[in-house]
Amino acid sequence: MGEKTNALREDVIQNVRQTLPILSQMKDEALREQVVNAWAYSLQINGYSKIEEMPGSGMPEAAAIGDQSHHIRVVAQNALSLYDNLCEVYETDLGISRDMLIACAVCHDIGKPYEYNPQNRARWSQNVHQTGMPNVRHPAYGVYIAITMGLPEEIVHVCACHSPEGRFVHRSVYATLVHYADDGSWFSLASAFDLDIPKL
Repeated sequence: MGEKTNALREDVIQNVRQTLPILSQMKDEALREQVVNAWAYSLQINGYSKIEEMPGSGMPEAAAIGDQSHHIRVVAQNALSLYDNLCEVYETDLGISRDMLIACAVCHDIGKPYEYNPQNRARWSQNVHQTGMPNVRHPAYGVYIAITMGLPEEIVHVCACHSPEGRFVHRSVYATLVHYADDGSWFSLASAFDLDIPKL
């Protein structure tokens, strides 16, 4: 992991920080830097320098609104709002870390640079019967990024299970909050703007 981190471009790292100001709410500096580096790594090895360079959709073929940074930010804010509201109204503690929830929400789609990579999509489309299309969806690739960059298991799980893939496991509290924050944003936008957003 050290070699990969050392090879990260400073401009990509700074772009991630600027795109995700919600990370400044995290008290755990080490975890925050892991998240920034993991996003920078995923972007960089897939030919991107900013999250904003990807369209704001749930998958490449789906309707887009804004860019991918809008989606990441709104899911993080939705997840925090759900968490804060539950704690306040029920006057209870859900037994999770707010820092970890931010990290999980921000990283939930960290695999999208691979799924959205134009070179990958062109290659897959020419040989679908052998490579599949896409080769893997972003949750699976997100797991690869999270493990490669040494992110905690809580984040690995959210990367893997925030989408329909999570129907086959017992989702953690983090993954449940992120799942509903994610779906809630997509389907609310679909209703408000008559977008064609597939329900997997």
